[in-house]
Amino acid sequence: MADGKRRRRAIAAGVPATLLLAFANPTAAMALRQPDYPSWDEVEQARRDEATAQAKVDEIEGILIRLEAELAELNVAALLLAEEYDLAQLALEAATSRLDRLTRQSDDAQAKADESERRVALIVAQLARGTAGDVTMGLLLGSADDSESLLARLGIAERLSTSSAELLRQAIYDKKTAGALALDARAAERERQRTADEAEEALNAAQAGVDAAQAKAEAQRADVDRMIAQLAALKGTTLDLEREYQQGLAANPGTTPPPVTPPPTTTPPPGVDPAPPPPSSSAVETAIAYATSQVGDRYLLGGRGPDAWDCSGLTLMSYSAAGVRIGTHSSTDQYNYMAAQGRLVDRGSMQRGDLLFYSDGGSASNPRKYHVAIYLGDGKMVESPNPTALVRIVNVRYGDLVPYVGRPTG
Repeated sequence: MADGKRRRRAIAAGVPATLLLAFANPTAAMALRQPDYPSWDEVEQARRDEATAQAKVDEIEGILIRLEAELAELNVAALLLAEEYDLAQLALEAATSRLDRLTRQSDDAQAKADESERRVALIVAQLARGTAGDVTMGLLLGSADDSESLLARLGIAERLSTSSAELLRQAIYDKKTAGALALDARAAERERQRTADEAEEALNAAQAGVDAAQAKAEAQRADVDRMIAQLAALKGTTLDLEREYQQGLAANPGTTPPPVTPPPTTTPPPGVDPAPPPPSSSAVETAIAYATSQVGDRYLLGGRGPDAWDCSGLTLMSYSAAGVRIGTHSSTDQYNYMAAQGRLVDRGSMQRGDLLFYSDGGSASNPRKYHVAIYLGDGKMVESPNPTALVRIVNVRYGDLVPYVGRPTG
């Protein structure tokens, strides 16, 4: 796909233009930065003095936070592009469905028109013997206006019985219908091709974003592992404990999440239920059991199982396992479906099984919801997070969290 097309789609999806270099060439983009990470010699020297050791800990933790922030930004950009791809796929599926429907209708109409023509063929042949010109060709191959004019002349001449005239009128009507549906089908084919091209463009852009995020994660993996080992040595902890601590920081930057917003005092927007019923426990537990059984599976662009997922694919199939519809394979569509069904709830009232949505800036009015997860209760959620992490259970992230959650049951 041309760089210009990718740039237009990325910017339309809300991806910062500064990240486009990484999407086009991840290796070149990362080569622009030449990090100066602490060496083991520096760590060993720092361990001899408590103050120096703490300063080195602060330095390393600062580097890790910065690296994780850079990767998180790239992951969000990839998720925005992935959501554009999901929506493009939905548009393609709708266009394909419309084309299939119109093609069937066109074929049926043409078959009906052919049958009508066969039924009046004998009548037209008889009339041809008593009128000037080839009446059969005029009816079957002439324009609609010619056919109607011919029928009018025949009616005036009182050469037809009432039933025969009706057969001719039906043949003309069937011919018009078949022609109109054939035109509609050809237009639908052009529309489907256009949406197919856009879906392919979106796929290429999304895959570039996924590849960039994965390439960055892989490139910094060895450095991160080394610095985590250095932290363990400086702090006198174990490697596993330090890695778990750093993973916790990465999953939820900051030590204390902000409090959940209380229910709004003003009139909520359309789709938000101010007094929602409690969720159906059996359906919720089925969905959660399905989602949590996928923990450890990998992320896949457009994935919906059985062992690879994107975020909306995981939520879609989890609630499908419970026999509950939550929309289609798109975070944006699932949010809009919840709104249309009156199943949005202020997040201050969120309960186990609710759908958590994320948008750039956390605004409910943002037309793109780039991520969705399932709330587990006790501040936890299960998600297929991004291209550089596996399906996991983590603390709820409050950055970019939309103020309203979806309640599929209740």
